[in-house]
Amino acid sequence: MLFLKECKKVICSLTFVVYAVTVVVMYVTQFTDVLDAPVLPPRQGLDYYGSMAKEVPEILMPAAAEGLVSEYLSDSYAAYPFGIYRQVKLAESDKAKMADIIEELTGISPEELNEFEEYEAGGYSQVMDENGNPTVEYREAVLPEINFPTDMSYDHFKELMARVDKIIGGGSKYSETYIVENFSRIPMTYEDALAEYEELMQDDSIAEGYIRLFCDYLGIVLAIMPIFVCVALWQMDKKAQAEQLIYSRKVSTVKLVGTRYLALVVSLVLPVLITFFHALAGICMLYPDKDIALGGAIGLAALWLLPSILIVAGVGTLISELLSPLFAILVQGVWWYMTLEMNQLTGSITKWTLILRHNTLGEGWLWDSEYGDFVWNRTAYLILSAAAVGITMFVYEKKRKGAYYAQGTLWKHHSRKSKA
Repeated sequence: MLFLKECKKVICSLTFVVYAVTVVVMYVTQFTDVLDAPVLPPRQGLDYYGSMAKEVPEILMPAAAEGLVSEYLSDSYAAYPFGIYRQVKLAESDKAKMADIIEELTGISPEELNEFEEYEAGGYSQVMDENGNPTVEYREAVLPEINFPTDMSYDHFKELMARVDKIIGGGSKYSETYIVENFSRIPMTYEDALAEYEELMQDDSIAEGYIRLFCDYLGIVLAIMPIFVCVALWQMDKKAQAEQLIYSRKVSTVKLVGTRYLALVVSLVLPVLITFFHALAGICMLYPDKDIALGGAIGLAALWLLPSILIVAGVGTLISELLSPLFAILVQGVWWYMTLEMNQLTGSITKWTLILRHNTLGEGWLWDSEYGDFVWNRTAYLILSAAAVGITMFVYEKKRKGAYYAQGTLWKHHSRKSKA
């Protein structure tokens, strides 16, 4: 009865309705278009079939050297230590070490680097065309002349990149994890595109390819929206001034908090399940002649999305009980924004990334290379969510015993014996 009552409180709340609508809107607007038509084999004779990351030293080494010069001149290095994006600004001693490495890679002396004043960052930018309409154009970076040594061995180059990554603090573009993806992308050939298509069309790969894309989109929503449903549930008792009644109930704290958390998670899963089974039905209709293996896709979706719901609900529950619902929303919002900003659309899964991205039906080779970090990541968040609920139970029990009580957003010591 307690579980059903908590489920009713969640599902009948306005925040849950907003959450459910957001999930459905994200699914319909971002994913369902891939269910309109099956993937067709590539046609021969096209000019472009996409690109792929491949470790080609002749491409990678000069491109990485150019990237290093550009970041040195901008005095800012992008890095993802522990999967958390940050901009690194080096101390003068580290800048000197980096300049020495650049000189070995490019022949540009530290003096020439520091005196170069024409630097302009490259990349895509919005400009106005001749008719005054906004358009996007790519601009090459303005750098000093780079002469990469033709006699440098690839092994020595990798040693230099390891030193570069250490100076930056780890997790940089030049680390073993990211360097190929950032500096060694090559155009796909017809044969490459055909091989990727044939891999996708295997019975045990079709559903998983689509569900990876499904989880990519839904994961963005599930990393932020559950926090609003969570804090609204925890606020209901405060608004009804029912806290002291709840604290005095004979039901155990473990049962009370555990049931509420379980009801919250089950309710949050329901809209996701509806969109998920609609997606599976659409996939089966696209490929009626295929014996699609659905088991792997179901397991993948559960491992991908359920930990996101659990950790957001768990952290939201804990912070709401410890501090305030508003602070819980603030913390989750910052976490969500930082993770979304640091992510690439594909190829940025790390051991601590909250929002996992694989925004393509293909590139199974890239997914395979990240699968170990994916499993580690999801398992870690499962454990952390359980820990958050456990700590919440501990705090709740202390409050029920009168050690502390929440009034507004402040904690005050309260002894029942003194008022006896």
